[in-house]
Amino acid sequence: MKKLLLAMVLVTLALFAASCGSEDSESCTDGEKKCSGEVFMWCVDSVWVDKNCEDDGKVCDDSKGCIAEGGDTGDTGNTGNTGDTGNTGDTGNTGNTGNTGNTGNTGNSGDTGTDGTDCEGILGCMSTCSDTDTACQEACFYAGSTQGQNDYNALAECVQTNCSNDNTIACYTTNCPTQSEACGIKGGNTEYPAPYGTGSINAGLSYIVTDADGENLTQDMVTMSAFATGTLGTLDIANPPGAAMTYTYIFNGVDNQGSRYVQLTQGSQSQTAALDIITIMGIDEADAAVGTLNVGFSNEDKATLYVVKVANNAISCMHAFAVGTLNITSVNLAPGAAGNFSATSSDIEWYSPANAPIYGGDISSQLGVTACPKQ
Repeated sequence: MKKLLLAMVLVTLALFAASCGSEDSESCTDGEKKCSGEVFMWCVDSVWVDKNCEDDGKVCDDSKGCIAEGGDTGDTGNTGNTGDTGNTGDTGNTGNTGNTGNTGNTGNSGDTGTDGTDCEGILGCMSTCSDTDTACQEACFYAGSTQGQNDYNALAECVQTNCSNDNTIACYTTNCPTQSEACGIKGGNTEYPAPYGTGSINAGLSYIVTDADGENLTQDMVTMSAFATGTLGTLDIANPPGAAMTYTYIFNGVDNQGSRYVQLTQGSQSQTAALDIITIMGIDEADAAVGTLNVGFSNEDKATLYVVKVANNAISCMHAFAVGTLNITSVNLAPGAAGNFSATSSDIEWYSPANAPIYGGDISSQLGVTACPKQ
């Protein structure tokens, strides 16, 4: 069977698998805290969420959370709740912040230690709560440090005054820039339009690739068309410059954390070489079922979709990620020709990680990626 020129690209982003907060397999009791190495873990709605203290140059303390190494570890209150600051920029989605200024009653519970989560962590923790679960939101607030609570209240008061009729990140960063920055909300790089572009999905695949297929794909394992379309500035992701053909395949396997996932990969190549523009969709195997999934990086999203530039089988920068819905119409993850996967979408919006107002602005650092130059 004729082989394609490009070896199978299995570029995965483990960081995105953790973008909605890590979940320990064991159950937990709300408010429970613990350290796992330098990762601080706390329980929200009976689910473990965590933060790597080393990301901020701190160490983990079982009761206080992430603290400065060698700092005061005395009894300064219940300060361990470090917030889900790894939540891929969703900490910026503070649409209800203007309505929560009354949480500033720091005399209630006295849980206002000096170490622990900052305002960004408070918002990250709140992002795990539903919009109507005020008890969860208040628990996140009161588990914050004194400075974190003060910064949160300052932002809430400023938003109530200046953005009561314009509850958007752009209003926050324009009218409350100091308060927004203190809470980890950064305005995006407006060099990149927001959205960066629009697109659609039309996937109809009839072969499930596995590790057993080896490093190279044969022609019967791929579909010789794009599953995702869209234009980012001048870049047509389904037909990038120099492309002689574009192809799609679907892989089902196990990630480095032992979780099973489904990955659609779209690549292009010239007459002689693979191109470096790759489009990737990832779905946990348990969510790969007939029905509608949200696409994005929030807690409600079950699929991720992004366009990246690769070098040496690693991501060098990200052009854009998608927000929208995915309608899965058929799926059979049996390996080989017995398997199939079909899905569509017509409402995809593309955002550069450097300017994603929907998640708070520039979320490159939260994603752990570099934004590719504007096209």
